Amino acid sequence: MRDLPPDKLPVWEAIPRLELGDWWKEEDLPIDWDRFLKPGPTKLEIGYGGGDFLLEMALMEPSARFIGVERFGEGHRRLVKRMMQEKALNVLPVMGDAYILLNLLFADSSLHAIYVNCPDTWPKARHASKRLLTEELFTIAARKLCPGGSMYVSTDDAPYAMQAAQAFSKTAALESSHPEEQWLLKSPYPTETRYELKWRREGREMRYFIYRRKQERV
Repeated sequence: MRDLPPDKLPVWEAIPRLELGDWWKEEDLPIDWDRFLKPGPTKLEIGYGGGDFLLEMALMEPSARFIGVERFGEGHRRLVKRMMQEKALNVLPVMGDAYILLNLLFADSSLHAIYVNCPDTWPKARHASKRLLTEELFTIAARKLCPGGSMYVSTDDAPYAMQAAQAFSKTAALESSHPEEQWLLKSPYPTETRYELKWRREGREMRYFIYRRKQERV
């Protein structure tokens, strides 16, 4: 069992509404993450599902802090329960729409990494507005990333990967870490997501992107 930091309560004690996910509505925005978590590189996963990847990454990198944004309550409550079981002191999840929360909760140039893993493809045309891998999201993400900060995206869906590649190419503030290849076929992560494991068992090919915010000119 990990020792609690002497200067802070664990977030499940410090935030009474944590399990409800909308606790951020009572905070000044953008959120001062130092109020809840020890200082360190701040990393965000958008659409963390049940939180397996987010929690694993946090446990492997205790010097960083990991924020999660999710729309659905079941996965959020599951993650909060597992955080308490693992005594994970560097994880803090919120619930809400990714576009809204990315804009509101994070100061510009404050994030060191953003992860979007296997988002719903919403294949029907009438659902296009719900797709995450768009130029709009990437533009917001670029503004929130610190110079040199990275955005990681994965999908098993070939058409969605093509859409993401086109959207990335239109986002001037981001540059590819793999310019010689449209996407990567080997995972850049030290752990696998639940969907990665599922899709691989079914013989689906994963596609990965790593884009960095360009360094500011001096």
